[in-house]
Amino acid sequence: MRIISGEYKGRILSSVNKAKIRPSSDKVKGSIFNVLKGEVSGRKVLDLFAGSGNLGIEALSGGAEFATFVDSSLQSIKIIKKNLGSLNLDQRAKTIGKDCLRALPKLQGKFGVIFADPPYLCDFAQKVIDSVVKYDLLEKDGILVLEHHKKETLKCPEEKLLYIKAKRFGDTMVSFFIKKSETACPTLEP
Repeated sequence: MRIISGEYKGRILSSVNKAKIRPSSDKVKGSIFNVLKGEVSGRKVLDLFAGSGNLGIEALSGGAEFATFVDSSLQSIKIIKKNLGSLNLDQRAKTIGKDCLRALPKLQGKFGVIFADPPYLCDFAQKVIDSVVKYDLLEKDGILVLEHHKKETLKCPEEKLLYIKAKRFGDTMVSFFIKKSETACPTLEP
């Protein structure tokens, strides 16, 4: 697993050796960041079900101001800290070793981009959407990037989030949502 763009392009990240961990492939990650373009630069990001920290670290490499990583696995938190340390990104990041859905109500502040890659087919994807809305975690025009299984049907609370697009990679879907506001929302490219 490597960083594909930005300041740390080409650097290798350590990964968690666990069958249940399914890090975003370079292809999926590349597509996510192509859609986001400059949307992460200067923003605070949240990486839920972070695993190795792959998405949040890619965002930091692309100019994100700060990243918060949440994962219930202590092994994942150790790997994230190791990856952050190897890139000298410790001061621009925070790790939280808790169940993601239980951590959400306790998070301070709002985020410009939230990445979530929960376990597939366990109803976590819908719970992430519901929690992000309930706890008002996105800043104005903030973006939720949610990886989920193609068979999962998601309900978007349209008064709060605007469903923008989805991209499919085999069994994986990546859905993009923007927090609704009175002003025009940013346009995300394919």
